[in-house]
Amino acid sequence: MELERSLFMLTRITIGCAMLCVTARAQWDDLEVTLSPAARVYCHLVRFPQGWVFPRYDKQAGQQLGFALYESDYEFRVDGLLSTRFLVAGFTDFVGTKYYTANRYEIDLSDPTASIGQPSRKRWDTATVVPLARKSAFSPGETVPNSTTLKFHGFEFNRTGAVWGQPSGDATRLSPDSAWLVLLSTTPATKNGAYDPYGTSRVFYNSYNADTGQKAFTIEGTFLSRGGVDADGAIGRSGWLTERYFIVQLGRKIEHCLVCDFGQKKRPTP
Repeated sequence: MELERSLFMLTRITIGCAMLCVTARAQWDDLEVTLSPAARVYCHLVRFPQGWVFPRYDKQAGQQLGFALYESDYEFRVDGLLSTRFLVAGFTDFVGTKYYTANRYEIDLSDPTASIGQPSRKRWDTATVVPLARKSAFSPGETVPNSTTLKFHGFEFNRTGAVWGQPSGDATRLSPDSAWLVLLSTTPATKNGAYDPYGTSRVFYNSYNADTGQKAFTIEGTFLSRGGVDADGAIGRSGWLTERYFIVQLGRKIEHCLVCDFGQKKRPTP
C-alpha cells in the first residue's frame, strides 16, 4: 500500500514538473529574420542597447510578471510633431493593467545609422501614443483555408509559406492608408513527416504595393519554440506604425526589431 501511494505521489510530482517546465520553456520562443538585398532597400534591424528592464513581481497585486515575445508588446510615442523620431518602451498587459519597462528609447526609424537615445520619464509621460495598427485584409475572426488566396484591390495575392497565419486577423497586415499589404504565413516544423511543436518553423512576410499588385520583397525568418506553441502568435505581433513603418518584433525578449520604411521615395513605380 505504501509503495502504491509513493508511486502515485511520484507520478503527480512528475506531471507537475512537466507542466511547470513547459510553462517555463514558453519564454524561450524566438523569432528571427534574414534580409535579402531587395528587403534591405526598405528594412533594417534596430537593437535596443540595454534590452528591457522589467519588474518581475507586483507586490500589491501579488502577481508574477513576465516579459517575452508572446506576452509583451511595444508602445510608440511622439513628443511634438510627428516625424521620423519616436519614443518606444515595452509593456505587458495583465488583466487590463499595463506594466511598462523601466527604461525606454528614442529612435529615428528612417535612419539606420542614427544613435539611439534614452529619453527621460518626464518626456515619456507627456508624449502622445502612436498605436501599432494590426488590421487584416481578411475578415477578422475566421480561419483562412490554405486553398484560399487574397483578392484585394482587383488583384490576387498568395503567400509563400505552407499555411496562412491564423486566425484571419493574423494572416495579413494592411497599412492604414491601404497602400501596402503584407502577407503573413508559416511552414511549420516537422519531424519524421509529422508536425513538430518544438522544432524550428519558417516564417514569411510577403510585401506588396496594394495599388499596383507589384511585389516589393519577401522577408524570411525562423521561429523556434521550446514551449510547444506555433508561430502564429509571434508573427501576429507585427504591425504598422503610421502608414510608413512596418514593425516586426524579434528575439526572445523583443530586445530588437525589424523596421521597414515604406516612405514615398521607396514606392515601386506603377
